[in-house]
Formats: sequence, C-alpha cells, structure tokens
Amino acid sequence: MRIAFVVQRYGADVLGGAESLCRWVAERMQKYCDVEVLTTCALDYLTWADHFPAGESSVNNVPVRRFPVDSPRDMKRFNVFARQLFANPQRTLPDELTWLKMQGPYSSSLLTYIKEHEAHYNLFIFVTYSYATTFLGLQLVPQKSILIPAAHDEPHFHFAAFQPLFHLPRGIIYNTNEERRLVHEHWHNEHVPCCVAGVGIEDAENAVKSNEYDSEETERISLPEKYLLYVGRIDIMKGCRELITSFLRYQNEYENDLHLVLVGKQAMDIPEHPKIHTPGFVMESQKSEILRRASIVVNPSEYESLSLLILEAWQENVPVLVNGRSDVLVEHCLTSNGGLYYGNYEEFALCVELLRSRPDVRQTLGQNGHNYVAERYSLDTVEKIYIDFITQIAQTL
Repeated sequence: MRIAFVVQRYGADVLGGAESLCRWVAERMQKYCDVEVLTTCALDYLTWADHFPAGESSVNNVPVRRFPVDSPRDMKRFNVFARQLFANPQRTLPDELTWLKMQGPYSSSLLTYIKEHEAHYNLFIFVTYSYATTFLGLQLVPQKSILIPAAHDEPHFHFAAFQPLFHLPRGIIYNTNEERRLVHEHWHNEHVPCCVAGVGIEDAENAVKSNEYDSEETERISLPEKYLLYVGRIDIMKGCRELITSFLRYQNEYENDLHLVLVGKQAMDIPEHPKIHTPGFVMESQKSEILRRASIVVNPSEYESLSLLILEAWQENVPVLVNGRSDVLVEHCLTSNGGLYYGNYEEFALCVELLRSRPDVRQTLGQNGHNYVAERYSLDTVEKIYIDFITQIAQTL
C-alpha cells in the first residue's frame, strides 16, 4: 500500500504540534506501507517563505517531496483582513475562501502534483484542517483521503467553507474524544468512519537511552532549581503573553522561589526579568532532561486538539497546569487526574502556589499522569490504532 501524507510543513527542525504528529505517524507507518510526504518548501509558519530546496529528499528515512509556495504571506495584510472578517457577522463564503487562500500555504505545484499523480497512491492522509494544503488538496482526491483535522474550537473552525472538508474524506482520525465530539456536534458528520488515536509516547527509560543525552550539554542551559516550564512556540496565539503576565503578577503577590522557563522559537516580545528564562530551541535530548527537572509543566493555550507537551510531561512524572478554556486539555486532566486547570489569574495563582508548596501533590498528580500515558498513549497502542484504521479504509476503496 502506497500512502502520501500531505502537510503544510515537514522536517526534523519544524516546530508545531500537527507537524510533529505527521512526522511521528509517517515514520511509524513505514513498517507497514510505502510512505511519502508531500509538503511545501516552507519553514516559517508566519510567512511560508521557501526555505528548503524543492524536490525529493528524506527526513529520518522517510521520503519527502517538497513544492515551492507561490508567494510568501503578507502577515500585515492578512491580519488586517482577518480582523475585519472575524468582526463581521455577515461574512460571505467568498470572504472565507479569500481568508483560506491568504492563510496559505498556497502551492499550485503541490496541488497539480496531487491531481496528476492520484493513481500513484492508494491513500492520501491530510494533516490539519485549516491550511490550504489540506483544504484544497483533499477536495482533489476525496475518494482516497483520510483527514487528521487537529481541530479545536477557534473562530475559523466555524467557517461554512469547511463544511465539505469534514464530510468528504473516506475516514477521519481524531486526536481525542473531545475533538471528535466537537466536530460531530458542529458539522454533523457522524456518518464518516472515524477513530481516536493521538500520538504514541516513548517510555521514559527508552527515550533516554535512544537520545543518549549529554548531561553537560543540558547543564550549559542554565536552569534554576525550581521552575514552571512551557515548551513550544512562544506566541501570543499560544497564550504565552497571558502566561507571562500572570506569572509576573504571581511573583509580585506571593513569596516564592519559582522561575518561568520558556523553551522554543520566540514569536513575541518577552520582558526581561531575573526569573524568566528563554534558552531558545533545544535538542530533543535536552528537552527530555528539561522536562524531567521541571516542577510544573504549563500549557496556556486555549486552542488544542491533543497537546504533545502535557503527554511528554506526564511521561516524565511531572504534573501539568493547563488553560481551562481548552476542553481538550481539561478532558486530559479530568480523565488522568494528572493536572490542574485555571480559568483566570486568581485560579492560576492558587494552582501554582499549591503545586509549588506541596511536593506530595506534585508527585501524586505526576504519577497519575504517567499511568494515563502508559495506558492510552504507548507507542504500540497508538501505532496499532493507526494501521488498523488505515487498512480498514484502504479495503473499502
């Protein structure tokens, strides 16, 4: 069976939850299928400017075929249009389609390739519902498509333009039960075959052995003894500005020894403060050690379809604190009993103070989270869900 994964960006140095999910699934499915990734040349998710050379290459032995983006995204123009569109309750379908093309990444050569080489593949797996690569690409080969939407309740999720996208594919793979519920309730597409998979998390001991992390390299990242940790894109849209504001207010109101460590690509201004640390991009082995040493791992985003970060934190027996406006994150915490959630600053501060001052609570929540990941997100468990569902859909073609 020959499968093409279609995703907006791809690469070992590409940061992003959906991109990481696509890479994990593609690499795991290689054992069963002839896999190829179709993607753009972009690295930067803001501009979509070409970075990687067009053509064939490989990433971790997975064949990758890259196509140039027709033109970079003008973020200033896009943001102005988006603000006007979201503020207009009378927006039209043409307006939404204009937003989708501006959202990008738009690669006419990628779309042409999909159309002309449909017969070359048994299945196309499209990752992330909200980008042009999926929205336009899936509609070219709906009868051979599986969608991994990575959907959450954000403003553009409600665009009428997306209605066909959630009804056309032969199958849909959701990250969580909460994501499936959201999509079913809004788009009424229960007739489309589906499953809930997520991503597999490697056992902590095996992860350390496979990474062979250099403790000296980790020590070069000067870390405080006790810290609240965020890993990911440091971006306003990820809730990082609210996180920093809340943390600084907490520092003013509570006597504490807790620091804030923000790991990842910086896409916003960060105030200078002796208790805020920004080591930037780190190696995977370093990230594992930084996670292991954290007091609390925080995910401040209200738009999540899975959150690899909190699953990795639990794998390291670290408790989590999440934004209570994300139904997916709240579901994780309630099901696992591995973390706390907040809806405003006062709740944030109380949760942080409880976790900071009660190592017994941290230990219990971290262990609960670890058990949850071991039961639901082991490599073998999730891998089997994917290959069984892909095989099931392929047999209907």
